[in-house]
Amino acid sequence: MWSSKRVRAILTALLVTCITMGIGALCMLALGLALQGWPSITLGGWLAILWLAVVNSALAFTLWNQTLAVLSAVESSIINNTMLIQIAVLAWLFLDERLSVLHLIGLGLAAVGILVVQVRPPAPAKVSCGQAPSRFSSNDADAAN
Repeated sequence: MWSSKRVRAILTALLVTCITMGIGALCMLALGLALQGWPSITLGGWLAILWLAVVNSALAFTLWNQTLAVLSAVESSIINNTMLIQIAVLAWLFLDERLSVLHLIGLGLAAVGILVVQVRPPAPAKVSCGQAPSRFSSNDADAAN
């Protein structure tokens, strides 16, 4: 029988990334060749493709798949929601995009939302029926009854 531990041991983040990216790359290559033929690519173009394939795609997706295996769904969604802020800041830094006051307000709201979800109050103590919460001393529990 396939248990979740056995499946996780076999399907590492790297293997999942290789399989999904390999299938996607082959489909995109076939579609591109069918629609546009083989392109003429310079050495600089090949280096750019290599950089995008290894760093921007393979490394990023391997890290993402690793976080999905380790973190909870809520924690993964928090990381996913920080991408809005990252993309805007990187576009401002590298593409000279302008951030208006409205954009900055939106980024601030996104950051506040991420913080609200991330910062949790301490979990309440579990209390059995007829038992005082652990934060009370036995004298306080007697006084409350």
